Amino acid sequence: MPRLAEGEFALVRSHLEQAIRTPTDPVRWGSGMTDLDFHILCAEAAAQAGDADGLAEHAPLAEEGARRLGHRLYSGVAHRAHAVALLLGDKSAAAIDRYNQAVEIFAALGTRWQLGRTLVGRAEAHASAGHLTSARADYARALEAFEAVGAAPAAAQAHRNLLSLP
Repeated sequence: MPRLAEGEFALVRSHLEQAIRTPTDPVRWGSGMTDLDFHILCAEAAAQAGDADGLAEHAPLAEEGARRLGHRLYSGVAHRAHAVALLLGDKSAAAIDRYNQAVEIFAALGTRWQLGRTLVGRAEAHASAGHLTSARADYARALEAFEAVGAAPAAAQAHRNLLSLP
């Protein structure tokens, strides 16, 4: 998704919508994108872009699909997307609650990259609420998670965020 990095969420969404509706032949079990995959990708893209409309459209569908299929990883991603939407709406306490649910899932699954990303988000929510001690702790945990998987750019950003707190 290089276009996402360029901030072209509308174009990314258009490409994803086209991709999900393009038939593939032959489609074997597990080789085609499902509606759940589509909504998760769109919710992730919207969260990264800070797109409240995209989050409102895709996060509930992603959460419902993940719940229905018992997909824990996607459930964590959906919780994080909802947390971003809440934080965009200046609802820090509710965002922290959603981030807590995602942290619990990712910690249980051992998905350190996802855990690190979620801890960064929760740190931002804590900082927004004025909970600087909790924000520092989350940035520090995120830094450890990113370093553990060799995600140097994400680790460097978490470190900068940690140092920027008053």
